[in-house]
Amino acid sequence: MHVTPMRLLGLGAIGPSSFNNSADGWRFSADLWYALIDTMVAANLSLECTMYGVSWPADDQVPPQYINYFAGFESGADVEGFEALSVRGGNYFDFRCEVPATELDTGFREAYLVAMPKSGLTPREGQHLEVYGDEYDPSAEIARFRILIPVS
Repeated sequence: MHVTPMRLLGLGAIGPSSFNNSADGWRFSADLWYALIDTMVAANLSLECTMYGVSWPADDQVPPQYINYFAGFESGADVEGFEALSVRGGNYFDFRCEVPATELDTGFREAYLVAMPKSGLTPREGQHLEVYGDEYDPSAEIARFRILIPVS
């Protein structure tokens, strides 16, 4: 699938990857999402929009032990309290994730360790995307979202 460049507003930080075999990565990204939601509510912004998680390595290890992580939404205008991030776009392997909401890491492991290798596609450096669109319901027992892995 091809992703066109887009501009996101949100919050970003550097923290542990979820592939560290500990809960630290999950907690790191969850805390950033909670902060984003709180900031959006405080700014009177609607939560009824597609939201994106964007990650890329923050170190030279494979897999990275630390990542840059950005949680945000698409916006053409600046809003006080939010950082801007340009998503460069390009070709991506599109994995549709459907897992129990309490087991999100299972979906990421399935995408990266099973589905992507089976796809025959060649990974490339770039931004990794999570897409939380209409199919995602934060109060549902089953989490439905997409994981986009950059490929050549």
